[in-house]
Amino acid sequence: MTIISTGICHPRNLSITAKGSIHDDETATELGFRAGTVAGDIHLEQFGGILVSAFGQQWCETGTLSMYFMHATADAEPVEATLDIGSSATPLHNAQVVARMQTPEGITVAEGTASVGTTSTPTALYSRDRRPVDASTLKMLRHAHSGRQLETITRKAQGADQVRRHSQGIMTAPLDWYVKDSPWGGPICSPLTSCRLLVAGMTETIEKECGEFVGLYGAIEIRHHNGPLMLDVDYTVTGRVLDVSDSPKTEVLWFTTEAREAGKPNSEPVASLTMMTRLLKDSSPLYNK
Repeated sequence: MTIISTGICHPRNLSITAKGSIHDDETATELGFRAGTVAGDIHLEQFGGILVSAFGQQWCETGTLSMYFMHATADAEPVEATLDIGSSATPLHNAQVVARMQTPEGITVAEGTASVGTTSTPTALYSRDRRPVDASTLKMLRHAHSGRQLETITRKAQGADQVRRHSQGIMTAPLDWYVKDSPWGGPICSPLTSCRLLVAGMTETIEKECGEFVGLYGAIEIRHHNGPLMLDVDYTVTGRVLDVSDSPKTEVLWFTTEAREAGKPNSEPVASLTMMTRLLKDSSPLYNK
């Protein structure tokens, strides 16, 4: 068995000053967490280098990282990301492997799959039972029925923020391709920047309908169809609700988005994202009347 590892890293909570969010220490502790949490998309960024080690540059073109989050970490707490590639020689082609992130004590922070090319096995997120319920039975997500269209937004990736994080040494796993020329021309999006491009603002209308709440990422999958996503390129992002579900402490929204080059609405997506977001019931006035 061969394990490719990042070694111990210390992801930063980049939203620790976002008052009223799960990343804010005061809000998080009020809701039962130890401290403000490191966002899931920051954890995904740690995998960048080992994904290229396992799959080569093809991962940036047709690769997928699909992770389910199980344990929240706080600012700079140590974690290690790994890929279990078995006895295969690298780079792998048309393959899927186990991906995991753990603390030094062995607590699983996230687990899932990483893959490249064409595979016959569903990814970690698409092999899960999403346990859908009728949206009308929910309080916050009562209007978020399966198939509902999300916003349509045209924008560039946050290149300046990616370069800043890289230059200031707060990017957990930096690659030169994120700030310099790459095999595809200019700089490419890191997993965190890709998530922000594919997520920001996409559920704005649904969130307004939900009223006041605190949410956190429960699962994220980034999939490259014809990648990579590039900095300083206009993309049009569309999306839809996949399912809604319920648990004793949360209401759950599953949705997917796709990014295409602007002006090419019928083209193959460059990349897509599937996300599960948890809305904490204890944070909502609808559950605390």
